[in-house]
Amino acid sequence: MARLGALSLLLGLGACASSPPPPPVTAPKPEPPPPQRLAWMPLDAVDGPVAQAVNDQMSRAKPPGTSASVKAAVSMEVAQLAIECIEQTPACYAAVGRSMNADRLMWAELDGAAADEKIRITVVMFDVQAGKSSRRVGTFAGVQAARAGVAELVESAYDPGSQAQ
Repeated sequence: MARLGALSLLLGLGACASSPPPPPVTAPKPEPPPPQRLAWMPLDAVDGPVAQAVNDQMSRAKPPGTSASVKAAVSMEVAQLAIECIEQTPACYAAVGRSMNADRLMWAELDGAAADEKIRITVVMFDVQAGKSSRRVGTFAGVQAARAGVAELVESAYDPGSQAQ
């Protein structure tokens, strides 16, 4: 009887040893962040050909992680006036973004537009949730140079390596 018990025990252990190991537990892949909505805010067309060139480039902007790019009906200044928050602060920019249901805002500031003067263009990309912006500034020697350089300037504004301000 003891032999039979020992034999049963050995057979039982052998059966357990031959079963396949459980599958390894793997962590689920993290969900990618949801696509973000970009609202770009145009310069006033009466500011001339440089403003038009900036608007054309911003209309083509496709920052990484952005699902939709929409043109706002008004400039940043007008949008701020509409919500009665006119300070140039992250809180006011975030309020503008929320009023437009946007995750990111892009706008430009233009200083000088005469053919014989230097033209300074600042392109701003603002993350509404984080409350942070990146700015890219380009100074050009006249209208032709500004129109030629604005594409690179706009693209660099949403470059992940841009400096936050």
